[in-house]
Amino acid sequence: MLFQQMRTQTAEYWLEEFAIHKEDVEYLYEWFVEEGEPRTIDELGLKVVERHCLGEEDALSKKSDRGLIYQPQEKYEVGQRLVFPAFDYAVGKVLAVREGNNPRYGPFGVIQVQLENGAAPREFAAEFALDHALNRSMALLKGSEGFLSPEQLYKDHGPSVRKRLQDALLQNEDFVHFDRHWFLRELLLEVSPFHLNIAEAMIDERHQPLTISQLLEEVELPSETKISVRAYALGYALSQDPRFVEISVSDAPTWYLNSLIPTSVHHKPARLVPMYSARGGEWLNRELRDFVTELADEADELEQPRVVKPGSVDSVQILLIYPHRREGTLPLPTWALGLLLEKPAEPLRVTFLDQQNKEKIAGWMMPAEGYAWGLGEWYQRHGVPIGGVVELRQADDPVTFLISHEKRRRKGDWIREAKVFRGRLTFSIQRKAYACHYDKHLLIDEGPADELNGLWINAGQKTQSLFEYLTEIFPELAKLSGQGLVHAKTLYSAVNLTRRCGAVPIFAELTRRACFDPVGDGNWIYDGSLRDITYNTPEQMSRRPNSHRQNLIVDRVYQYGVNREVHSP
Repeated sequence: MLFQQMRTQTAEYWLEEFAIHKEDVEYLYEWFVEEGEPRTIDELGLKVVERHCLGEEDALSKKSDRGLIYQPQEKYEVGQRLVFPAFDYAVGKVLAVREGNNPRYGPFGVIQVQLENGAAPREFAAEFALDHALNRSMALLKGSEGFLSPEQLYKDHGPSVRKRLQDALLQNEDFVHFDRHWFLRELLLEVSPFHLNIAEAMIDERHQPLTISQLLEEVELPSETKISVRAYALGYALSQDPRFVEISVSDAPTWYLNSLIPTSVHHKPARLVPMYSARGGEWLNRELRDFVTELADEADELEQPRVVKPGSVDSVQILLIYPHRREGTLPLPTWALGLLLEKPAEPLRVTFLDQQNKEKIAGWMMPAEGYAWGLGEWYQRHGVPIGGVVELRQADDPVTFLISHEKRRRKGDWIREAKVFRGRLTFSIQRKAYACHYDKHLLIDEGPADELNGLWINAGQKTQSLFEYLTEIFPELAKLSGQGLVHAKTLYSAVNLTRRCGAVPIFAELTRRACFDPVGDGNWIYDGSLRDITYNTPEQMSRRPNSHRQNLIVDRVYQYGVNREVHSP
Protein backbone atom coordinates (compact mmCIF):
# COMPACT_ATOMS: atom_id res chain seq x y z
CA MET A 1 0.00 0.00 0.00
CA LEU A 2 1.30 3.42 -0.92
CA PHE A 3 1.36 5.23 2.44
CA GLN A 4 3.36 8.24 1.32
CA GLN A 5 0.44 9.17 -0.92
CA MET A 6 -2.08 8.94 1.94
CA ARG A 7 -3.64 12.31 2.62
CA THR A 8 -3.52 11.75 6.37
CA GLN A 9 0.28 11.50 6.11
CA THR A 10 0.51 15.11 4.89
CA ALA A 11 0.56 18.40 6.82
CA GLU A 12 -1.86 19.88 4.30
CA TYR A 13 -4.56 17.43 5.33
CA TRP A 14 -4.44 18.30 9.05
CA LEU A 15 -3.99 22.05 8.54
CA GLU A 16 -6.42 22.60 5.64
CA GLU A 17 -8.67 19.61 4.88
CA PHE A 18 -9.25 18.15 8.34
CA ALA A 19 -12.68 18.74 9.88
CA ILE A 20 -14.74 17.16 12.65
CA HIS A 21 -17.67 15.26 11.15
CA LYS A 22 -20.82 13.90 12.72
CA GLU A 23 -19.28 10.43 12.53
CA ASP A 24 -16.29 11.58 14.61
CA VAL A 25 -18.55 12.84 17.38
CA GLU A 26 -20.61 9.65 17.32
CA TYR A 27 -17.37 7.65 17.51
CA LEU A 28 -16.26 9.58 20.61
CA TYR A 29 -19.71 9.17 22.14
CA GLU A 30 -19.48 5.38 21.78
CA TRP A 31 -15.91 5.43 23.09
CA PHE A 32 -17.02 7.32 26.23
CA VAL A 33 -19.79 4.78 26.79
CA GLU A 34 -17.28 1.95 26.46
CA GLU A 35 -14.55 3.54 28.61
CA GLY A 36 -16.84 5.19 31.17
CA GLU A 37 -14.29 7.79 32.33
CA PRO A 38 -13.60 11.49 31.73
CA ARG A 39 -10.90 12.18 29.15
CA THR A 40 -8.66 15.11 28.24
CA ILE A 41 -8.91 16.88 24.92
CA ASP A 42 -5.57 15.35 23.94
CA GLU A 43 -6.85 11.84 24.53
CA LEU A 44 -9.94 12.60 22.46
CA GLY A 45 -7.90 14.30 19.75
CA LEU A 46 -5.65 11.27 19.38
CA LYS A 47 -8.68 9.00 19.01
CA VAL A 48 -10.00 11.21 16.21
CA VAL A 49 -6.63 11.15 14.43
CA GLU A 50 -6.53 7.36 14.72
CA ARG A 51 -10.03 7.15 13.28
CA HIS A 52 -9.15 9.30 10.26
CA CYS A 53 -5.96 7.32 9.59
CA LEU A 54 -7.67 3.95 9.90
CA GLY A 55 -10.55 5.15 7.77
CA GLU A 56 -8.24 6.11 4.94
CA GLU A 57 -6.27 2.87 5.23
CA ASP A 58 -9.48 0.90 5.06
CA ALA A 59 -10.59 2.80 1.96
CA LEU A 60 -7.24 2.21 0.31
CA SER A 61 -7.35 -1.50 1.11
CA LYS A 62 -10.66 -1.82 -0.65
CA LYS A 63 -9.39 0.04 -3.72
CA SER A 64 -6.08 -1.81 -3.86
CA ASP A 65 -8.02 -5.06 -3.97
CA ARG A 66 -9.29 -3.91 -7.37
CA GLY A 67 -5.83 -3.49 -8.86
CA LEU A 68 -2.12 -2.94 -8.44
CA ILE A 69 -0.74 0.36 -7.15
CA TYR A 70 0.75 2.10 -10.19
CA GLN A 71 4.52 2.60 -10.12
CA PRO A 72 6.55 3.91 -13.08
CA GLN A 73 9.34 1.31 -12.79
CA GLU A 74 7.01 -1.72 -13.15
CA LYS A 75 6.11 -3.55 -16.36
CA TYR A 76 2.41 -3.85 -17.20
CA GLU A 77 0.30 -5.81 -19.70
CA VAL A 78 -2.88 -5.07 -21.56
CA GLY A 79 -5.94 -5.81 -19.45
CA GLN A 80 -4.31 -5.22 -16.06
CA ARG A 81 -6.18 -3.02 -13.55
CA LEU A 82 -4.15 -0.31 -11.78
CA VAL A 83 -4.82 2.10 -8.89
CA PHE A 84 -3.49 5.66 -9.30
CA PRO A 85 -2.82 7.47 -5.94
CA ALA A 86 -2.15 10.77 -7.74
CA PHE A 87 -5.77 10.75 -9.01
CA ASP A 88 -7.42 10.15 -5.66
CA TYR A 89 -6.85 6.40 -6.04
CA ALA A 90 -8.85 6.13 -9.23
CA VAL A 91 -8.88 2.68 -10.87
CA GLY A 92 -7.94 2.24 -14.55
CA LYS A 93 -7.52 -0.54 -17.13
CA VAL A 94 -4.44 -0.88 -19.37
CA LEU A 95 -5.60 -0.59 -23.01
CA ALA A 96 -2.25 -0.68 -24.85
CA VAL A 97 1.52 -0.92 -24.30
CA ARG A 98 4.21 0.63 -26.50
CA GLU A 99 7.85 1.70 -26.37
CA GLY A 100 8.71 5.23 -25.24
CA ASN A 101 10.52 7.63 -27.51
CA ASN A 102 12.75 10.05 -25.57
CA PRO A 103 16.56 9.63 -25.89
CA ARG A 104 17.01 11.78 -22.75
CA TYR A 105 15.64 9.06 -20.46
CA GLY A 106 16.81 5.88 -22.19
CA PRO A 107 14.55 2.91 -22.93
CA PHE A 108 11.15 2.84 -21.14
CA GLY A 109 7.60 1.86 -21.89
CA VAL A 110 4.31 3.73 -22.21
CA ILE A 111 0.93 2.36 -21.18
CA GLN A 112 -2.42 3.70 -22.29
CA VAL A 113 -5.00 3.58 -19.50
CA GLN A 114 -8.73 4.16 -19.38
CA LEU A 115 -9.70 5.56 -15.97
CA GLU A 116 -13.09 4.77 -14.44
CA ASN A 117 -14.04 8.44 -14.35
CA GLY A 118 -14.98 8.26 -18.00
CA ALA A 119 -12.40 10.75 -19.27
CA ALA A 120 -10.34 10.16 -22.38
CA PRO A 121 -7.57 7.52 -22.07
CA ARG A 122 -4.31 8.78 -20.55
CA GLU A 123 -0.72 7.59 -21.01
CA PHE A 124 1.72 6.78 -18.21
CA ALA A 125 5.37 5.75 -18.08
CA ALA A 126 6.26 2.10 -17.43
CA GLU A 127 9.54 0.22 -16.98
CA PHE A 128 10.97 3.64 -16.06
CA ALA A 129 14.26 2.82 -14.29
CA LEU A 130 15.30 6.38 -13.40
CA ASP A 131 14.71 7.96 -10.00
CA HIS A 132 11.07 9.00 -9.58
CA ALA A 133 9.03 10.14 -6.57
CA LEU A 134 6.41 7.45 -7.09
CA ASN A 135 9.09 4.75 -7.23
CA ARG A 136 10.73 6.01 -4.01
CA SER A 137 7.46 6.24 -2.15
CA MET A 138 6.80 2.51 -2.34
CA ALA A 139 9.44 1.96 0.31
CA LEU A 140 7.35 3.86 2.84
CA LEU A 141 5.15 1.06 4.04
CA LYS A 142 3.37 1.09 7.35
CA GLY A 143 5.85 0.43 10.13
CA SER A 144 8.75 1.41 7.91
CA GLU A 145 10.98 4.40 8.38
CA GLY A 146 9.19 7.58 7.31
CA PHE A 147 5.66 6.43 8.03
CA LEU A 148 4.03 8.68 10.67
CA SER A 149 2.00 6.98 13.36
CA PRO A 150 -1.22 8.59 14.69
CA GLU A 151 0.73 9.56 17.83
CA GLN A 152 3.36 11.38 15.76
CA LEU A 153 0.73 13.00 13.57
CA TYR A 154 -1.07 14.29 16.66
CA LYS A 155 2.18 15.54 18.12
CA ASP A 156 2.86 17.47 14.92
CA HIS A 157 -0.65 18.78 14.31
CA GLY A 158 -2.26 18.67 17.76
CA PRO A 159 -3.15 22.39 18.00
CA SER A 160 -5.14 22.27 14.77
CA VAL A 161 -6.94 19.09 15.81
CA ARG A 162 -7.65 20.36 19.34
CA LYS A 163 -9.13 23.64 18.16
CA ARG A 164 -11.56 21.98 15.73
CA LEU A 165 -12.49 19.26 18.18
CA GLN A 166 -13.11 21.65 21.09
CA ASP A 167 -15.32 23.82 18.92
CA ALA A 168 -17.36 20.80 17.88
CA LEU A 169 -17.76 19.45 21.43
CA LEU A 170 -18.71 22.84 22.86
CA GLN A 171 -21.60 22.98 20.39
CA ASN A 172 -22.85 19.53 21.38
CA GLU A 173 -25.01 19.32 24.51
CA ASP A 174 -24.18 15.64 24.98
CA PHE A 175 -20.71 16.56 26.28
CA VAL A 176 -19.65 18.45 29.42
CA HIS A 177 -16.32 20.11 30.12
CA PHE A 178 -14.67 20.62 33.51
CA ASP A 179 -11.10 20.80 34.83
CA ARG A 180 -9.51 20.17 31.41
CA HIS A 181 -11.54 16.94 31.01
CA TRP A 182 -14.56 16.03 28.90
CA PHE A 183 -17.33 13.57 29.69
CA LEU A 184 -20.81 12.53 28.57
CA ARG A 185 -23.63 14.36 30.30
CA GLU A 186 -25.70 11.18 30.54
CA LEU A 187 -22.85 9.39 32.34
CA LEU A 188 -22.55 12.08 35.05
CA LEU A 189 -23.51 10.83 38.48
CA GLU A 190 -26.28 12.79 40.14
CA VAL A 191 -24.96 15.12 42.84
CA SER A 192 -27.96 16.27 44.84
CA PRO A 193 -28.43 19.46 46.90
CA PHE A 194 -27.95 17.27 49.97
CA HIS A 195 -24.49 16.25 48.74
CA LEU A 196 -23.54 19.88 48.11
CA ASN A 197 -24.79 20.91 51.56
CA ILE A 198 -22.50 18.32 53.11
CA ALA A 199 -19.56 19.69 51.09
CA GLU A 200 -20.41 23.22 52.26
CA ALA A 201 -20.58 22.12 55.89
CA MET A 202 -17.22 20.31 55.66
CA ILE A 203 -15.43 23.37 54.29
CA ASP A 204 -17.14 25.71 56.75
CA GLU A 205 -16.27 23.50 59.72
CA ARG A 206 -12.59 23.17 58.81
CA HIS A 207 -12.38 26.75 57.55
CA GLN A 208 -9.89 25.76 54.90
CA PRO A 209 -9.97 24.65 51.25
CA LEU A 210 -10.54 20.93 50.67
CA THR A 211 -9.63 18.69 47.78
CA ILE A 212 -12.19 16.56 45.97
CA SER A 213 -10.67 13.48 47.64
CA GLN A 214 -11.22 15.02 51.08
CA LEU A 215 -14.80 15.97 50.25
CA LEU A 216 -15.57 12.47 48.96
CA GLU A 217 -14.75 11.08 52.41
CA GLU A 218 -18.17 12.32 53.57
CA VAL A 219 -20.01 13.15 50.33
CA GLU A 220 -21.24 9.62 49.61
CA LEU A 221 -21.62 8.90 45.91
CA PRO A 222 -22.16 5.33 44.57
CA SER A 223 -19.11 3.34 45.69
CA GLU A 224 -19.36 0.88 42.80
CA THR A 225 -18.57 3.72 40.41
CA LYS A 226 -14.98 4.50 39.44
CA ILE A 227 -13.34 7.07 41.70
CA SER A 228 -12.47 9.23 38.68
CA VAL A 229 -16.17 9.40 37.75
CA ARG A 230 -17.21 10.29 41.31
CA ALA A 231 -14.51 12.98 41.53
CA TYR A 232 -15.51 14.45 38.18
CA ALA A 233 -19.20 14.54 39.03
CA LEU A 234 -18.62 16.26 42.36
CA GLY A 235 -16.16 18.74 40.90
CA TYR A 236 -18.51 19.58 38.06
CA ALA A 237 -21.41 20.09 40.47
CA LEU A 238 -19.30 22.37 42.69
CA SER A 239 -18.30 24.44 39.67
CA GLN A 240 -21.99 25.03 38.86
CA ASP A 241 -22.87 26.18 42.40
CA PRO A 242 -22.07 29.85 43.24
CA ARG A 243 -21.38 28.95 46.87
CA PHE A 244 -18.10 27.29 45.90
CA VAL A 245 -14.89 28.56 44.32
CA GLU A 246 -11.89 26.58 43.10
CA ILE A 247 -8.53 27.83 44.40
CA SER A 248 -5.37 25.92 43.60
CA VAL A 249 -1.94 26.03 41.95
CA SER A 250 -1.49 22.33 41.32
CA ASP A 251 -3.15 19.39 39.59
CA ALA A 252 -5.19 18.72 42.76
CA PRO A 253 -7.93 21.42 42.81
CA THR A 254 -9.07 22.66 46.20
CA TRP A 255 -12.50 24.10 46.89
CA TYR A 256 -13.52 26.89 49.22
CA LEU A 257 -16.62 28.91 50.07
CA ASN A 258 -17.17 32.30 48.52
CA SER A 259 -18.69 33.42 51.82
CA LEU A 260 -15.39 32.76 53.61
CA ILE A 261 -13.27 34.82 51.21
CA PRO A 262 -12.55 38.28 52.67
CA THR A 263 -14.06 41.30 50.94
CA SER A 264 -10.57 42.64 50.22
CA VAL A 265 -9.91 39.50 48.20
CA HIS A 266 -13.19 39.52 46.29
CA HIS A 267 -12.79 43.21 45.50
CA LYS A 268 -9.60 45.24 45.37
CA PRO A 269 -9.66 47.73 48.25
CA ALA A 270 -10.44 51.24 47.02
CA ARG A 271 -7.31 52.49 48.76
CA LEU A 272 -5.20 50.36 46.38
CA VAL A 273 -6.85 51.58 43.17
CA PRO A 274 -4.52 54.17 41.58
CA MET A 275 -5.85 57.64 40.99
CA TYR A 276 -2.83 58.20 38.76
CA SER A 277 -0.84 55.39 37.17
CA ALA A 278 1.83 54.95 34.51
CA ARG A 279 0.73 54.98 30.86
CA GLY A 280 4.15 54.51 29.23
CA GLY A 281 6.20 57.15 27.46
CA GLU A 282 6.51 59.53 30.43
CA TRP A 283 9.81 61.41 30.62
CA LEU A 284 12.00 60.73 33.65
CA ASN A 285 15.57 61.68 34.37
CA ARG A 286 18.11 58.94 35.03
CA GLU A 287 17.93 59.14 38.82
CA LEU A 288 14.13 59.07 38.92
CA ARG A 289 14.08 56.13 36.53
CA ASP A 290 16.34 54.22 38.94
CA PHE A 291 14.01 55.10 41.83
CA VAL A 292 11.05 53.66 39.91
CA THR A 293 12.90 50.36 39.60
CA GLU A 294 13.81 50.42 43.30
CA LEU A 295 10.28 51.21 44.48
CA ALA A 296 8.68 48.58 42.20
CA ASP A 297 5.20 50.00 42.63
CA GLU A 298 2.63 47.70 41.04
CA ALA A 299 0.73 50.81 39.88
CA ASP A 300 3.67 51.63 37.60
CA GLU A 301 3.46 48.40 35.64
CA LEU A 302 2.25 48.85 32.10
CA GLU A 303 -0.56 46.77 30.60
CA GLN A 304 1.82 44.11 29.26
CA PRO A 305 4.45 43.56 31.95
CA ARG A 306 7.27 41.15 31.32
CA VAL A 307 6.57 37.49 31.97
CA VAL A 308 8.36 35.93 34.93
CA LYS A 309 9.11 32.22 35.01
CA PRO A 310 7.56 30.47 38.04
CA GLY A 311 10.17 29.58 40.66
CA SER A 312 12.74 31.95 39.15
CA VAL A 313 13.41 33.81 42.43
CA ASP A 314 13.92 32.59 46.00
CA SER A 315 13.08 35.78 47.86
CA VAL A 316 11.99 39.37 47.30
CA GLN A 317 12.32 42.52 49.37
CA ILE A 318 9.40 44.92 49.10
CA LEU A 319 9.07 48.52 50.31
CA LEU A 320 5.83 49.23 52.15
CA ILE A 321 3.86 52.40 51.40
CA TYR A 322 0.89 53.71 53.38
CA PRO A 323 -2.05 52.29 51.35
CA HIS A 324 -0.69 48.73 51.64
CA ARG A 325 0.23 49.10 55.30
CA ARG A 326 -3.22 50.50 56.05
CA GLU A 327 -5.03 47.68 54.22
CA GLY A 328 -2.79 44.89 55.52
CA THR A 329 -1.72 44.10 51.99
CA LEU A 330 1.62 43.51 50.32
CA PRO A 331 2.39 44.77 46.81
CA LEU A 332 3.06 42.03 44.27
CA PRO A 333 4.76 43.50 41.20
CA THR A 334 5.17 41.05 38.35
CA TRP A 335 8.78 40.19 39.12
CA ALA A 336 7.75 39.09 42.64
CA LEU A 337 5.51 36.39 41.12
CA GLY A 338 8.70 34.48 40.36
CA LEU A 339 8.32 33.21 43.94
CA LEU A 340 5.40 31.04 42.90
CA LEU A 341 6.41 27.56 41.85
CA GLU A 342 3.51 27.13 39.47
CA LYS A 343 1.19 29.31 37.44
CA PRO A 344 -0.91 31.10 40.07
CA ALA A 345 -4.63 30.72 40.52
CA GLU A 346 -6.82 33.78 41.08
CA PRO A 347 -7.35 34.17 43.97
CA LEU A 348 -4.69 32.01 45.60
CA ARG A 349 -5.04 31.05 49.25
CA VAL A 350 -1.62 31.00 50.90
CA THR A 351 -0.02 30.71 54.31
CA PHE A 352 2.43 33.34 55.53
CA LEU A 353 4.86 31.86 58.03
CA ASP A 354 6.44 34.34 60.45
CA GLN A 355 10.13 33.56 60.15
CA GLN A 356 10.75 34.85 63.67
CA ASN A 357 8.22 32.86 65.73
CA LYS A 358 6.89 30.37 63.10
CA GLU A 359 3.35 31.66 63.50
CA LYS A 360 1.08 30.76 60.59
CA ILE A 361 -0.98 33.55 59.04
CA ALA A 362 -3.80 32.76 56.61
CA GLY A 363 -3.54 34.98 53.56
CA TRP A 364 -4.43 35.42 49.93
CA MET A 365 -2.61 36.41 46.78
CA MET A 366 -4.26 38.17 43.85
CA PRO A 367 -1.49 37.98 41.20
CA ALA A 368 -3.48 39.66 38.43
CA GLU A 369 -4.38 42.56 40.74
CA GLY A 370 -0.84 42.92 42.08
CA TYR A 371 -1.28 42.42 45.82
CA ALA A 372 -1.47 39.93 48.68
CA TRP A 373 -3.80 40.26 51.69
CA GLY A 374 -3.75 39.18 55.33
CA LEU A 375 -0.76 40.92 56.95
CA GLY A 376 -2.44 43.79 58.82
CA GLU A 377 -2.00 42.33 62.30
CA TRP A 378 1.55 41.23 61.46
CA TYR A 379 2.50 44.80 60.49
CA GLN A 380 1.06 46.12 63.75
CA ARG A 381 2.63 43.46 65.94
CA HIS A 382 6.11 43.97 64.49
CA GLY A 383 5.82 47.73 64.22
CA VAL A 384 6.53 47.77 60.48
CA PRO A 385 6.29 51.45 59.45
CA ILE A 386 5.60 53.21 56.18
CA GLY A 387 8.83 52.67 54.24
CA GLY A 388 9.55 49.40 56.06
CA VAL A 389 11.37 46.65 54.17
CA VAL A 390 9.49 43.34 54.12
CA GLU A 391 11.04 40.12 52.82
CA LEU A 392 9.03 37.30 51.32
CA ARG A 393 10.71 33.95 50.79
CA GLN A 394 9.47 30.70 49.26
CA ALA A 395 9.03 27.88 51.78
CA ASP A 396 9.05 24.15 51.01
CA ASP A 397 5.30 24.10 50.39
CA PRO A 398 4.30 25.85 47.11
CA VAL A 399 1.63 27.96 48.84
CA THR A 400 3.58 28.82 52.00
CA PHE A 401 5.81 31.88 52.18
CA LEU A 402 8.17 33.01 54.92
CA ILE A 403 7.52 36.62 55.92
CA SER A 404 10.12 38.65 57.79
CA HIS A 405 11.72 42.05 58.29
CA GLU A 406 15.31 42.87 59.06
CA LYS A 407 15.57 43.70 62.74
CA ARG A 408 17.64 46.68 63.87
CA ARG A 409 18.54 48.01 67.28
CA ARG A 410 15.81 50.35 68.38
CA LYS A 411 17.33 53.79 68.17
CA GLY A 412 15.54 57.13 68.16
CA ASP A 413 15.66 59.15 64.93
CA TRP A 414 14.15 62.44 63.86
CA ILE A 415 11.50 61.48 61.33
CA ARG A 416 8.57 63.05 59.51
CA GLU A 417 5.15 62.79 61.13
CA ALA A 418 1.95 63.40 59.19
CA LYS A 419 -0.76 65.45 60.83
CA VAL A 420 -4.10 66.89 59.84
CA PHE A 421 -4.58 70.57 60.67
CA ARG A 422 -7.75 72.41 59.70
CA GLY A 423 -8.55 69.80 57.08
CA ARG A 424 -5.12 69.92 55.44
CA LEU A 425 -2.18 67.51 55.47
CA THR A 426 0.82 68.93 57.30
CA PHE A 427 4.12 67.53 58.54
CA SER A 428 6.35 67.95 61.56
CA ILE A 429 9.52 66.38 62.90
CA GLN A 430 9.26 64.00 65.84
CA ARG A 431 11.69 61.64 67.50
CA LYS A 432 10.68 58.04 66.94
CA ALA A 433 12.34 54.64 67.24
CA TYR A 434 11.70 51.57 65.09
CA ALA A 435 13.08 48.05 65.39
CA CYS A 436 12.47 47.39 61.69
CA HIS A 437 14.78 48.22 58.80
CA TYR A 438 13.30 50.96 56.61
CA ASP A 439 14.01 53.32 53.73
CA LYS A 440 14.62 56.69 55.42
CA HIS A 441 13.19 58.65 52.51
CA LEU A 442 9.90 56.75 52.51
CA LEU A 443 9.58 56.67 56.30
CA ILE A 444 6.62 58.70 57.57
CA ASP A 445 4.78 58.26 60.84
CA GLU A 446 1.13 58.58 59.88
CA GLY A 447 -0.17 59.68 63.30
CA PRO A 448 -3.86 59.00 64.10
CA ALA A 449 -5.29 56.86 61.31
CA ASP A 450 -8.77 58.34 61.65
CA GLU A 451 -7.49 61.81 60.79
CA LEU A 452 -5.84 60.63 57.58
CA ASN A 453 -8.98 58.70 56.67
CA GLY A 454 -10.84 61.96 56.49
CA LEU A 455 -8.41 63.25 53.84
CA TRP A 456 -8.32 60.13 51.70
CA ILE A 457 -9.59 60.58 48.14
CA ASN A 458 -10.46 57.50 46.11
CA ALA A 459 -9.80 57.17 42.38
CA GLY A 460 -13.38 58.03 41.47
CA GLN A 461 -13.37 61.22 43.54
CA LYS A 462 -10.59 63.09 41.72
CA THR A 463 -11.07 66.82 42.29
CA GLN A 464 -7.72 68.26 41.26
CA SER A 465 -4.79 67.40 39.04
CA LEU A 466 -1.74 65.63 40.37
CA PHE A 467 0.37 68.70 39.63
CA GLU A 468 -1.94 70.92 41.68
CA TYR A 469 -1.69 68.55 44.61
CA LEU A 470 2.10 68.38 44.35
CA THR A 471 2.34 72.16 44.58
CA GLU A 472 0.35 71.94 47.82
CA ILE A 473 2.20 69.11 49.50
CA PHE A 474 5.75 69.95 48.35
CA PRO A 475 6.04 73.19 50.39
CA GLU A 476 4.74 71.36 53.48
CA LEU A 477 7.54 68.83 53.20
CA ALA A 478 10.11 71.48 52.25
CA LYS A 479 9.52 73.25 55.60
CA LEU A 480 11.18 70.29 57.34
CA SER A 481 14.50 71.04 55.59
CA GLY A 482 16.63 74.11 56.20
CA GLN A 483 17.39 74.24 52.46
CA GLY A 484 13.85 73.57 51.31
CA LEU A 485 14.82 70.15 49.92
CA VAL A 486 12.38 67.30 49.36
CA HIS A 487 13.53 63.88 48.27
CA ALA A 488 11.62 62.44 45.32
CA LYS A 489 10.83 59.25 47.21
CA THR A 490 9.58 61.26 50.19
CA LEU A 491 7.21 63.16 47.94
CA TYR A 492 5.93 59.86 46.51
CA SER A 493 5.40 58.41 50.00
CA ALA A 494 3.60 61.55 51.20
CA VAL A 495 1.24 61.70 48.22
CA ASN A 496 0.17 58.11 48.96
CA LEU A 497 -1.02 59.14 52.41
CA THR A 498 -4.16 60.66 50.92
CA ARG A 499 -4.48 59.20 47.40
CA ARG A 500 -3.10 56.16 45.61
CA CYS A 501 -0.52 57.07 43.01
CA GLY A 502 2.33 55.30 41.27
CA ALA A 503 5.82 56.77 41.35
CA VAL A 504 6.00 57.35 37.58
CA PRO A 505 3.23 60.01 37.37
CA ILE A 506 4.79 61.95 40.27
CA PHE A 507 8.31 61.74 38.89
CA ALA A 508 7.06 62.70 35.41
CA GLU A 509 5.63 65.92 36.88
CA LEU A 510 8.96 66.68 38.54
CA THR A 511 10.74 66.16 35.22
CA ARG A 512 8.51 68.29 33.01
CA ARG A 513 7.53 71.14 35.35
CA ALA A 514 9.95 74.10 35.50
CA CYS A 515 9.00 74.90 39.11
CA PHE A 516 10.72 71.70 40.28
CA ASP A 517 14.49 71.37 40.03
CA PRO A 518 16.87 68.49 40.90
CA VAL A 519 19.78 69.46 43.14
CA GLY A 520 21.44 66.07 43.73
CA ASP A 521 21.10 62.90 45.79
CA GLY A 522 17.44 62.56 44.84
CA ASN A 523 16.53 65.97 46.29
CA TRP A 524 14.36 68.56 44.56
CA ILE A 525 13.39 72.18 45.31
CA TYR A 526 10.28 74.14 44.41
CA ASP A 527 10.16 77.62 42.85
CA GLY A 528 6.60 78.93 42.81
CA SER A 529 7.46 81.70 40.38
CA LEU A 530 7.92 79.08 37.62
CA ARG A 531 4.67 77.25 38.36
CA ASP A 532 3.10 78.04 34.96
CA ILE A 533 6.07 76.92 32.83
CA THR A 534 6.24 73.43 31.35
CA TYR A 535 9.20 71.88 29.55
CA ASN A 536 7.99 70.25 26.35
CA THR A 537 11.13 68.73 24.81
CA PRO A 538 13.66 66.20 26.15
CA GLU A 539 16.41 68.81 25.89
CA GLN A 540 14.45 71.31 27.99
CA MET A 541 13.62 68.66 30.60
CA SER A 542 17.30 67.77 30.81
CA ARG A 543 18.89 71.24 30.84
CA ARG A 544 15.99 73.11 32.56
CA PRO A 545 16.72 76.50 30.98
CA ASN A 546 14.31 78.49 33.23
CA SER A 547 15.94 77.40 36.47
CA HIS A 548 17.23 80.02 38.93
CA ARG A 549 19.45 77.48 40.71
CA GLN A 550 23.20 77.56 40.63
CA ASN A 551 23.45 73.98 41.96
CA LEU A 552 21.12 72.55 39.29
CA ILE A 553 21.79 68.95 38.27
CA VAL A 554 21.61 68.39 34.51
CA ASP A 555 20.81 64.77 33.71
CA ARG A 556 19.79 62.61 30.77
CA VAL A 557 16.07 61.94 30.37
CA TYR A 558 14.33 58.77 29.25
CA GLN A 559 10.85 57.72 28.23
CA TYR A 560 9.35 55.25 30.66
CA GLY A 561 8.74 51.89 29.05
CA VAL A 562 10.99 52.69 26.06
CA ASN A 563 14.28 50.78 26.00
CA ARG A 564 16.44 53.08 23.91
CA GLU A 565 18.07 56.23 25.24
CA VAL A 566 16.47 59.38 23.85
CA HIS A 567 18.42 62.41 24.97
CA SER A 568 21.84 63.20 26.43
CA PRO A 569 22.41 66.55 28.16
